[in-house]
Amino acid sequence: MDGKKTQESGAFDPLGRAGSFMPGENAGFTQEAASSRSRKCPSCGNNLFFDPATGKLKCAHCGSEQTVFVLPCEKENIDHLSPTNGAWMRETHIYHCNNCNAENVLPRREIAHVCPFCGSPGVAEKQEFSSVRPNAVLPFAVTREQAASAAAQWAKKRIFAPERFRGYFKPENMKGVYLPAFTFDANTFSSYEGLLGEDTYTTETDDEGNTTTQCSTDFIPIEGTYEYFLSDLVVHAGEPLSREATGGLHSYDYENSVGYTEEFLYGFSALLNTRDGQSCWVDAQETARDILRSEILRQYRYDTVYRLNVDTQFFDVKYRCLLRPMYIGNYRYRGKSYAFYVNGRNGKTKGTAPVSPIKATFAGIGVAVLAALAVFLFCFL
Repeated sequence: MDGKKTQESGAFDPLGRAGSFMPGENAGFTQEAASSRSRKCPSCGNNLFFDPATGKLKCAHCGSEQTVFVLPCEKENIDHLSPTNGAWMRETHIYHCNNCNAENVLPRREIAHVCPFCGSPGVAEKQEFSSVRPNAVLPFAVTREQAASAAAQWAKKRIFAPERFRGYFKPENMKGVYLPAFTFDANTFSSYEGLLGEDTYTTETDDEGNTTTQCSTDFIPIEGTYEYFLSDLVVHAGEPLSREATGGLHSYDYENSVGYTEEFLYGFSALLNTRDGQSCWVDAQETARDILRSEILRQYRYDTVYRLNVDTQFFDVKYRCLLRPMYIGNYRYRGKSYAFYVNGRNGKTKGTAPVSPIKATFAGIGVAVLAALAVFLFCFL
């Protein structure tokens, strides 16, 4: 989330973002022009896939390439936000996992065999689904090979994991999936009033040299108005992934989003939206109010907030229905699935890893031996 005060120049960016897929290339092309190109390789007739290394469509059979015409990413007025439309259903089809209930969207030409979220082969095609078509995408900038390498480096640090787990990370085990979200921009105008407290400490020394410290509080009434621009306030629109496994991986360079075309989905899939834009906007407003409270309080020196009432109006609200890239893998060990994730833009990796009972036992024995040795040395030397 970016934001800035409208009465000041500049903005803050807590994520320190940088993008590798810049919007604007071939921005003069229309949606019709982008959609009219061949979905097959013009040289050999095989399927094309989107190659993150080049940003082009590539044929895995003969290696020929086609340019992806990048459309500008237009933020739309929230008044035009509909709960669903049929456009995406005409371009894609959906597979439901009977094991974890994830619903995965694929291009019409591709068929799901394995669920990318749990690794289960029990997937079945659904005939109909209801979801709004995305209007923006952050394309994959990390290749499967790079994702596998990043995951392998992460796995090497899991010292108690089984050896097979640490050698599991190969490109074919990395499934590229787009995660859905809504992002919101809005101008805000807030009026506020409250009561803050600033503490003052005084130290007194008596005739015998004893010191005592006393605290007194100055009460500070505050009131005023505050204008603030919220940019790229993000709300996840699909089934939530494990916070334990994905914490810290959802930092994306949203400013480099481009207009969605189905070519970016070639060779990948997407998690289906399970929440509409209006419910996501409700959550975004709650987050916005927390941000505004913090920004208002930053203007004052205080130790305690006794009361702060903020009344906020949102206007000129814009939204994007956005797809964000993530590589997902699953490793099954002793009947349990362990998921790992790689950010498809920057290669950051996180996940859960199994623990080898043999390694854990030897580690416990080692700790016990060291503890006994320490006691012996302390008692007899």
